[in-house]
Amino acid sequence: MTDIRVPVDGADPSVERNLVDQLEGPYPGTVRRVVVPLAGTGAAAVDWTSRHPLLTVVLRRDLVEETVRVTVTVDPGGTGERVLPPVVFAPWSAAGASVPAYAPDTADEPLVAPFTVAVTAERTVDAAATTVTGTALTALAELAVVEGNLGRLLYLVSYEKHRLRRAAREVHAYRTLAHARRDALDRIGADVGVARFVDELVHEPASGEVYARRLAAPAHEPDAAYAHRLGLYRRFLLPTPGAVRRLLNGPGADTDPNAGLFADLPGGARFTLREDDDRFAVAIRLVAVGDPQHRTNFLAHLRRDRLVLPANTPPNNTVHAGRALPASRLAEVTALRASLRQSYAFDSAHAVAPPLAAALDRAGRVCRALGSSIVWQVTRAQDDTGGSRYELGLGVDVSWPTPAQATDLRNRVLDTARTVTADRTAEALIAAARAAGVPTVAADGELAWLWRVCGVQTAHRISTTRMYLSHLPTRGLAVTAPLSAAVGADTPVEAQFHAPGDPGGNALLLAGLTAAARAWTDAGEPAWTPLTDAAARTRWAAVPTRPAGQPVDAALAAAGLPAVRDPAPVVAALNRLPDELVETIELPAALAAALIAGQPAAADRLARLVGLLRDQHLAAALPLVDTGNRVLLVCGVVGLPQAGLNLAERRATGFRWYTVGLGGGTAEIKAVGARTTLRPTHAGLVAVVALSYVRTGRTDPYEFRVELPDSVALTLAQYERLMNALMRVCPLGVEINTFGIRRDHVDLDADGTAEPLRPAVARTFRTFQQRRHRGVYDQL
Repeated sequence: MTDIRVPVDGADPSVERNLVDQLEGPYPGTVRRVVVPLAGTGAAAVDWTSRHPLLTVVLRRDLVEETVRVTVTVDPGGTGERVLPPVVFAPWSAAGASVPAYAPDTADEPLVAPFTVAVTAERTVDAAATTVTGTALTALAELAVVEGNLGRLLYLVSYEKHRLRRAAREVHAYRTLAHARRDALDRIGADVGVARFVDELVHEPASGEVYARRLAAPAHEPDAAYAHRLGLYRRFLLPTPGAVRRLLNGPGADTDPNAGLFADLPGGARFTLREDDDRFAVAIRLVAVGDPQHRTNFLAHLRRDRLVLPANTPPNNTVHAGRALPASRLAEVTALRASLRQSYAFDSAHAVAPPLAAALDRAGRVCRALGSSIVWQVTRAQDDTGGSRYELGLGVDVSWPTPAQATDLRNRVLDTARTVTADRTAEALIAAARAAGVPTVAADGELAWLWRVCGVQTAHRISTTRMYLSHLPTRGLAVTAPLSAAVGADTPVEAQFHAPGDPGGNALLLAGLTAAARAWTDAGEPAWTPLTDAAARTRWAAVPTRPAGQPVDAALAAAGLPAVRDPAPVVAALNRLPDELVETIELPAALAAALIAGQPAAADRLARLVGLLRDQHLAAALPLVDTGNRVLLVCGVVGLPQAGLNLAERRATGFRWYTVGLGGGTAEIKAVGARTTLRPTHAGLVAVVALSYVRTGRTDPYEFRVELPDSVALTLAQYERLMNALMRVCPLGVEINTFGIRRDHVDLDADGTAEPLRPAVARTFRTFQQRRHRGVYDQL
């Protein structure tokens, strides 16, 4: 703690010593102050004949929240042994403070013969007393003798200064959060708008509710807990990633114990902040409003004035030469076309967008710098009838690399002994690819590591022999819409995330089910049966109505799934969902029979299956109990009827629609949904833009996620403190995702095991900081 001292006495805080030093005129020789050496055993001796002596005990260091009692014994072990009353130094006494311990009677004789003393000291902190001996004793206190009547008088008139110094230090300490107590804490709380709690959070196991229960008067929140909460607001804090980490974890490396606001977490666990975004995907589709010639003319203009035509043919050369560009820019484009032809085989009609051409060229230069002779066969480029992927030249199809080619490129990029080329751009990209990590060919057959580092953000498998490359992040997204539409006519538009190979289903859903099925069977479980869309709808319609109270209901509830007793409205809602956003599987026969019988072991197995689906970032699962001891499980990347979003906090995929008018064309469009309606309002050309996302476990843009290690559970008080801390550091326009904390890391019943917080309970915590109003100090 920083001390406050007015430096009028210089560096030495001993009042009597300073008074002696400042005597003037005839007085300097009349007062003497002598420090008496004190041994570690507490023995000391005034080994001279003194005149009107006053023996004082002097502190050698500042005290904090501690009391020191010093007992002086005169002539220990002798005939005149006398134990003097104890000398007490109250908390916050300053170094140099002294208390008189022994003043011999000198009324008849001013001279006092040499004498010995013994000193014992006791230090009390929080009502616990300990004896101070050895070097700790000599570091804590010393003895001093002040001689002369003037010396005694000066000591008497200045004695109150020690009390003033101690009081000043105490007042200063109580204005700091580390030492404030009782009303001092309440005043600090009033300054920042944080009141002392008079209630406590309680979990009611029967209802699952969390509520604030008022403490019995006059009980209130203890000082230590209150000061801990106030620590959130008594600091300068900017909501930066580093500041948030320091607030939650304190200083130190990721492997160090938590030393921050949550140093009381089990095992010193530290929080992790995740901010690795899932990028948006984008697709664009041109729709002519009114006359289809609007679209035809625009695409012709695009090829003539904008796109790069790599093939070295007279028509292509004529097109490039006719563009109104500076000579230097024309030379750059010519060099780009020539470089592309070294690594790619283009047809004469192929054209690509300039940013895509530059990204492909970087990949080709990397291959050449690595010494590879691979030539990528381009099978499709800009195509007027190619849909959203190809009509604007934003993507190309290239041949799939053979395993030998992929292995060769991987080996070459990992070869640190290779000869460095003069192409500095290619060498920098090679170093970046090596630093980012190069997966095995089995895990990355399309060489996404190569394309990504060169700026090709999409490498999507079209078939076993072709892949789609684009500099835009599309992730298999495609928009389906007619080439033209009449003014005022409602036109259906659809967007879909295609899985690798373009099988027609949602990419995340198919990949998640495939991975979950592999993990399920690897654990020794029998495989489930996937149903086609048509078969699933037929089976949905045949699901019977069931009475309440069947054993299967308890088994489904134990696995965290709803029980559908009246399937008619649920099936009707399912039929309104797009086919690609839901998939249906039939559970293994033995598991289904055990679930219908209500066996607890079957519920545990189903819970493990649901966990696998959750791990693959699916959004919802809905069980349907069919006839013949069969159970269907409908899985989706959006919320499902009656189940909602029971595997994730939010839907796993979504779409946002926009329109951009070109050449006078305008249109209105419903903003959200995989399927929407376009209504043109003016003739011309309209670009329909789908901005979409797929959640794969990373964060959304403008979001960060707070995580804890597995098996670490927060108490209700710690959870409340965490939520208020995050409210304190939440930047404007940024969302803090605590779904994982609320689902897996809050111990409601203090049994050491976390229980998921229901949505109705997740926001049940007291807000520390309240709005401040004039004249409401007593309310705080």
